[in-house]
Amino acid sequence: ANATYLRKLVEAAVIENPDIPIALHLDHGADFDICKSCVDGGFTSVMIDASKYPFQENIEITKKVVEYAHAHGVVVEAELGTLAGIEDEVVVKAGHESMSKGFAEDSSYTQPEEVEEFVDKTGVDSLAIAIGTSHGAFKFKPGTKPQLRFDILHEIEKKIPGFPIVL
Repeated sequence: ANATYLRKLVEAAVIENPDIPIALHLDHGADFDICKSCVDGGFTSVMIDASKYPFQENIEITKKVVEYAHAHGVVVEAELGTLAGIEDEVVVKAGHESMSKGFAEDSSYTQPEEVEEFVDKTGVDSLAIAIGTSHGAFKFKPGTKPQLRFDILHEIEKKIPGFPIVL
């Protein structure tokens, strides 16, 4: 949707419902420019999804968004790992170069050993992780069964206790 239309709809909602707290969040922002545009346009929260890039590049892109957004009082969510299957037209393949080998058979899962470094180096406010999915295109594919990796979730919780995790 066009950001201008969304802002105006939210402005109308604020005028009509002044007692209801309202947030305007960009989900799966593809790059710095999109996130910056939303921050400049009054969004209260943005998600930068640079998970398709190698780990260090994801950190660099995310950190740039965090620095800009925080300077404008906007919170940032980022993604580490990618939902298995198809997510927002991004096809995930095993062997994704940004993931280290070891913990998960499918390299699209978030690697617990990467989360602490990612959070520390980016300054992100919340972290979207990939532990499998049971929504979207996957949910409606005949013959599929959700495979949620709660073992990965528990390992991530140990690495960044109390940190906001988004699923």
